[in-house]
Amino acid sequence: TIDLGEPSASIVTPADVNARRGHRPNRISTVRFPSPVILTWLPKSLFAQFMRVANVYFLGVSILVCMPFSPTAWSSTALPFACVLLWTALKDLYEDFRRRRDDTAENLRRCLRFDRESRRFVEIAWQEVLCGDV
Repeated sequence: TIDLGEPSASIVTPADVNARRGHRPNRISTVRFPSPVILTWLPKSLFAQFMRVANVYFLGVSILVCMPFSPTAWSSTALPFACVLLWTALKDLYEDFRRRRDDTAENLRRCLRFDRESRRFVEIAWQEVLCGDV
């Protein structure tokens, strides 16, 4: 329910809807690796990579090549596979930093919000828009 009559009256029902998500219900975040990035990046990236059947297959092949009965050297299979995993993890990290930068730019975009007390529009950051604002 929205009421634009009395400024001191509750504008949004339920009144605690703006208290959710740390008083920033309009803030967007599309990052894959939440803070602290250094702790969450590698495990989440490797988990996402091993969701692919091809990576699980090559992991199995790399394990078999490391066994003593293997006719080929382990470095011919395991090292290229590890390099591919590391390269993909670094690419994921780079993309996540780009997402974080784009999210910050979007959240800091300026917009106009009607201030009921001064009866005029004021410029605020997009992340500061609350439920019930006009």
